[in-house]
Amino acid sequence: MPAFVKSPKFIISAIITAWVLYVIFANFQLEPIQIRLLPFVATLQFKVSAVIIAAAIFGSAVTLVVRYQWKRWNSSKPASTSSVTGESNRTVA
Repeated sequence: MPAFVKSPKFIISAIITAWVLYVIFANFQLEPIQIRLLPFVATLQFKVSAVIIAAAIFGSAVTLVVRYQWKRWNSSKPASTSSVTGESNRTVA
């Protein structure tokens, strides 16, 4: 058995992957969700698994955008000013 299979990171990621696949597969068999936009005219139908996948993609995208904006906001803060003691050592002629 390879050494990476015994690592906790691999075991936890395998369990999470199996759980996500189970959630998608189990919800794929449910009745579709119906969303009525207008009475008697327009009805949208979505499978539950499609809604779960779309929510995961949307959440991931929002997380990436927020992290990018957060990193960008923190990098635009002004740097700390130089120490005052370094300037007092100069002599004026």
